[in-house]
Amino acid sequence: MSKALNHLDRRTFLKGGLAAGTLAAASTLLAACAPAAPAADNPAASNTGEGATSGTSPVATGYANPDGIGIPVMPDATEDVDVVVMGSGMGGLTAAMLTKEQAPDATVVMLEKQSTLGGNTNFAEGGGGFLNMTPEEARAAVQAEMIQRNFVVDPSLFYALKTQQGDCADWLFGKHAVAIKDYGSGQPLYEGGTGASAIATMTPQAEELGVDIRTDARAFALVLDDEYTVTGLQYKAKDGSIVQLNAKAVVIASGGMNTNPELLELYSNVDLGKIMPLGVGQDGDGHLMVEQTAHGRTGLQTIDGFFAGIGTAEDPCGFDSDLNTAAGFQFSSMFVNQYGDRFYDESFGFNTGSQLFFTCIPQVILSQNQAFSIFDESYVQKWEAGQWQNGHNGFDSATKQGQPLVIRSEIERVAGSDWFYQANTIEELGQAIAADVPSFNVENFVATVQAYNAAADGAPDAFGKPQEMIWALSTPPFYAAKAGVNAYNTNGGIHINTDAQVVDPNGLPISGLYASGIATAGWDSQVYGGGTNQPVALWCSCAAARHIVENVLGGSFAEDWMGDVPMSSILGANYQNGNPLGHGDE
Repeated sequence: MSKALNHLDRRTFLKGGLAAGTLAAASTLLAACAPAAPAADNPAASNTGEGATSGTSPVATGYANPDGIGIPVMPDATEDVDVVVMGSGMGGLTAAMLTKEQAPDATVVMLEKQSTLGGNTNFAEGGGGFLNMTPEEARAAVQAEMIQRNFVVDPSLFYALKTQQGDCADWLFGKHAVAIKDYGSGQPLYEGGTGASAIATMTPQAEELGVDIRTDARAFALVLDDEYTVTGLQYKAKDGSIVQLNAKAVVIASGGMNTNPELLELYSNVDLGKIMPLGVGQDGDGHLMVEQTAHGRTGLQTIDGFFAGIGTAEDPCGFDSDLNTAAGFQFSSMFVNQYGDRFYDESFGFNTGSQLFFTCIPQVILSQNQAFSIFDESYVQKWEAGQWQNGHNGFDSATKQGQPLVIRSEIERVAGSDWFYQANTIEELGQAIAADVPSFNVENFVATVQAYNAAADGAPDAFGKPQEMIWALSTPPFYAAKAGVNAYNTNGGIHINTDAQVVDPNGLPISGLYASGIATAGWDSQVYGGGTNQPVALWCSCAAARHIVENVLGGSFAEDWMGDVPMSSILGANYQNGNPLGHGDE
């Protein structure tokens, strides 16, 4: 019997992980030592014989788990490798490349469940802290991060990141020539404004190093000797076969669970009907796999909202829609709640200069039972004339200012949606909303708009919004759109230490298991500070690679691992960390 089957045998009796319904069925299966053909859609039901789906999964109690994530099965093939990395975004590529650089004889496999590489890094802007901070600078910065993020953070992780981030940046942007550019958004970003350029630069280098890259390969279960010892993982290959990789170390860099609303419902405390997820493949697979171990249940998943958006979870307007940008993203936007009342200064970020602007809008929107963006024909004309304050992101906010937005064709596209309203008077618009929202008070709404118009003419605004950001609502037709959150990922879940090792509730490491990026906990609360995701993925994977090479593979990490092209030579000797994780004054 193979080593893989021995692992599975122990796993079966320790955690009930082999989905075989009964120990008798599992024993019969193991005795056969001959895997059957896997099921096409459910790895957990593959190769387990009669009664396979009647077993109890040790992960995500209450989740149907249609793909059998976190449930190991009898593999069709086994391979012995050194390191397996799950995910091919910034976290995955960094972990795989740096490990292979420092341990060139090691067999490093990187798995990506999509057919293309990069995951959600393809959509990320980049940015972050490009220089190491001194201990004094780091301590002050960590205190600021704790305040900004409502103290639901791990200061030890932030401190490690801030004192080491420059070395990581030197490795990525200097040694591996990932290009960055200052587009006027306050900090350098990936060239082209998205991380797709970074992935395109790193991929051929990973291949040249000898990283074994496998696409259409969905990892679904860890292989354990016991709940504190990970010895590999299993994945479903493109042809449907189940492959087990016996490994000395596994790195989970699979992103959040933003695109799996059924799972997210178990882990978050927000109204998911208002959440319009962005990105691809953030199904929470890595979170569930970690739950196989002594780590246990992963933590609170917080929603990273990038401005408000219009529409609903079932029928979003679309993040790339100019109408979505115009009605949801602007300082000049006007929002009312389920009672027809305004509820805050919509220009908060402009008015205070706060770096929290990116978080402010979505979280305030979520604080209301219902929220509606209100605009009229004069708004449409201004937007189409290029009068707007914020684009889809920092990149196009800086590079596309003054360019016309496409609005009228988008209004025509969404006109029949349940969440979109149009009328010839403010009162009629309120009546249309009230027909769907019984708490909506039409008289309140009319009075709210009248007060807003008066503030546009110079009267004091109830929330102190600057007059230049108050656009009168007086030109028919009048429009209203339900507002929610453009959620580009979740944060939190997998607890790690400063070596990026996955740990149990007491902080004891799980041998052979590491995690990187937004799948990890300790970085954000319900208040997302901005700019975390790429720097965290980069730092976590650098930390994991060092620990793997030195403590698992028995090698040594070169002192000059980051290369000889410092960020100061790229950004200039006078460059100072700008907005490294959401703060402009660090």
